[in-house]
Amino acid sequence: MNNFYLKNRTSIQIFATFIGIFFIYNFVSSSADLIEGNEINNSADQASLEIISVNIPQGSAASEISSILDATGVITSKLAFELYLRNENLTDKLRAGSYELPNNLSFEELTALLLKGPPLKTYTITVPEGLWITETLETLSAQTGYDVVQLENSLISGQVTSSFLTSQESLNLQNWEGLLFPNTYQIDIEANGEDILQIMVDELESRYNQLLTNNSLPEWINDENEFFTIASLIEAESKLDEDRPLVSSVIRNRLNDDMLLQIDAAVLYALQKRKSQVLLVDLQVDSPYNIYKYTGLPPTPISGFGQKAMQAIFDTPDNDFIYYLLTDINGKMTFTNNYEEFINLKNKAKEEGVIP
Repeated sequence: MNNFYLKNRTSIQIFATFIGIFFIYNFVSSSADLIEGNEINNSADQASLEIISVNIPQGSAASEISSILDATGVITSKLAFELYLRNENLTDKLRAGSYELPNNLSFEELTALLLKGPPLKTYTITVPEGLWITETLETLSAQTGYDVVQLENSLISGQVTSSFLTSQESLNLQNWEGLLFPNTYQIDIEANGEDILQIMVDELESRYNQLLTNNSLPEWINDENEFFTIASLIEAESKLDEDRPLVSSVIRNRLNDDMLLQIDAAVLYALQKRKSQVLLVDLQVDSPYNIYKYTGLPPTPISGFGQKAMQAIFDTPDNDFIYYLLTDINGKMTFTNNYEEFINLKNKAKEEGVIP
């Protein structure tokens, strides 16, 4: 009796195992046929080719992505695509974003796009503070591919506009000095050179107007051009943020006393030369930017300037400093109202190799 029971039990187990293998085989075969069939369907009908806009939200599971692709017509079988992702171990590797997808891609081609992610629609450019307008255009050209001459023409032909320039003033490239705000920008890939320049001009206007919502122009500054010119001098002369308001105070005190500003960066701008030391012969250049020779401010800014240089003007402290000097290799400056002290500081800085 027991032997009969055991034999029957064994036979049932063998039969059940056979049935299970049969169903698994059929399932795998059906899945493979389903995937293969969908691959063929997706790529066969060229006459019905469409480019379909698809958005895959962040955090979408493989089943959700499959549903989106099926509902939009990119694939013809949600189940087949899910099975393909599982077979290839790709269920958690597809990237969210907005895509433009043809409806004739094989699963391999489709997943290759979804693994890579959507194409970039913007790119980054960075323009540092302290560049002359010519250097700014060269920097933009290097990062965007637009020709320097093309960019210059966009400024002086009236294609780019600034509320700080009249139409006549905008025809002179030098009048654009300081009006392209240095910053890091995200640029649309469709933007042309004119668009990029206008973005930079608008950024300066926006930041300046924002500053004026809580401040008025200091009484020692007459207009925007003077404000921007002083900001450019502060940018050129200051290495540390803490020194910017103090440099501004020296400029203010010298202007109020009708003293020569004697700022080297302005002389180098007049010469259009970048070098570490201004020589006596350089000081002979006859230019309104030579403020060793002419009192008052230069006629325009001498470079691009940042937010901190503008803010420093509003933070200018009350003092009687009329001299400053770099006295530390880390960029720290010393300020004084005493000429003899200034000379002593200068000699010491030379001995220590801080200045040439």
